[in-house]
Amino acid sequence: MNALIVILFTVPLLLQYYLVNTLTLRRHNMKTALLLIYSATIYSAASVASFCPTFLRQQQRLSLKSPQPIKSSALFVVTEEDVIAKVEEAEALWAKAYEARKTANELSEKAEAIGQDAEVSTSDATEALKQSISLEKVADATNAQNLSLDLGNVLDQALKAQEAADEIEAQAEKALAASEAALEQHLIDFPENA
Repeated sequence: MNALIVILFTVPLLLQYYLVNTLTLRRHNMKTALLLIYSATIYSAASVASFCPTFLRQQQRLSLKSPQPIKSSALFVVTEEDVIAKVEEAEALWAKAYEARKTANELSEKAEAIGQDAEVSTSDATEALKQSISLEKVADATNAQNLSLDLGNVLDQALKAQEAADEIEAQAEKALAASEAALEQHLIDFPENA
């Protein structure tokens, strides 16, 4: 294969050399000499490309490829300590979720009590104001209005506490699933602990 490439390159180059020397020595037409040299160069390139396509493709592949670094991978095993840490994390999140749920329930109960007081106070103030208007009856109406505002604030706090409890429970569920997966992997990594 290499001999063929040498022949294909050498013949056109010798032809070019001969043409340049003979034509310049004889002082022939320079355009003709350049045309012959140009056609010989095209012939040499085309002949190499047509007779040796695999060689050229291999050269292109080799030139395009850059050396790839060897990648190393780390080996991780799940130890008993890892499993215990995951379980403790899940337990802590469940305890936090319980406290958040408890706070949300207390705020909800407080809002219910304020709501009942506000309902009674509003109905009493409405009945009292239907009969006649006095400073005492306006004060009762203001009290009913303030209870309604307090009810709105406590309901907002209860709603936020409920949302926080839901988020913490979702995190606790994920932590529980992670601890279960860690336990399963530990039993795979250390079958003697099964």
